[in-house]
Amino acid sequence: MDSYREYFPTKAFRLAEMRLGNLLGAERDRLDAIADKLGRESAIGPDNLLEQLPHILEFTKKYHEAFAIYLKAVLPQQPRPVQCRAACGNCCHHYPMSVEPFELVYLYSELRKRNDLLDIIEACQERSSMFKGFYERRKSEGTVVEDDFDDKAEDLALHDYFAAWKPCPFSDKAGDCTVYPLRPVSCRMYFSETDPKFCTPEHLQTPDNDSYIVYLPDTIEDAVYGISEHYALLDLPESYFGGLLALNGYEGVIGSGE
Repeated sequence: MDSYREYFPTKAFRLAEMRLGNLLGAERDRLDAIADKLGRESAIGPDNLLEQLPHILEFTKKYHEAFAIYLKAVLPQQPRPVQCRAACGNCCHHYPMSVEPFELVYLYSELRKRNDLLDIIEACQERSSMFKGFYERRKSEGTVVEDDFDDKAEDLALHDYFAAWKPCPFSDKAGDCTVYPLRPVSCRMYFSETDPKFCTPEHLQTPDNDSYIVYLPDTIEDAVYGISEHYALLDLPESYFGGLLALNGYEGVIGSGE
């Protein structure tokens, strides 16, 4: 997505990109050094997750702060103003994917301090099972014959899930996010240029709805990928709810430092 330079050549954009690049580069170098010292490809695993937890939390917080600055530089360049507003929550009925492992660790470390952690885990399990059911049904239909059949089945399952209109476990009754400062970039990058009333299943793929995702430049995406690769030993799914479920399985490890 290098074409972003044609559309966002502002000084604020270049500075925001540089800020993200420097932050990610430093973290990737740090993790590379740890992996080299341990003699393996991935730096973070169950054996040193607790030891690395303070570094992970500090880095992820800075990453989210840098992404916020990036958005502040990018969004004013959009053709039309963002129409998203508080207590909408319509987009919070999607099944979030592509959540980075360090973001999952960051959020879970805070969730485990809450008295309703068990309820949250049960809600994540319910939504993960629902999505899995949609995905397996789409795969079993076998109506699509193409190389990327699994990706197509996943896309259809994502639409099925949105159509089921199941709110995120972190949405309150008013539609506000209860973990807003901790939410992953997958939630931070989604916007709409049309009225939120059109961010619903019946309007999602119609001209009434004009929602979009603010992607990162390719070099930044590559850096994020390189960092996430260092969490491979934790074997965390990239889905929001599935990833939190998997981290709950490491509760004994994370909690052993208390």
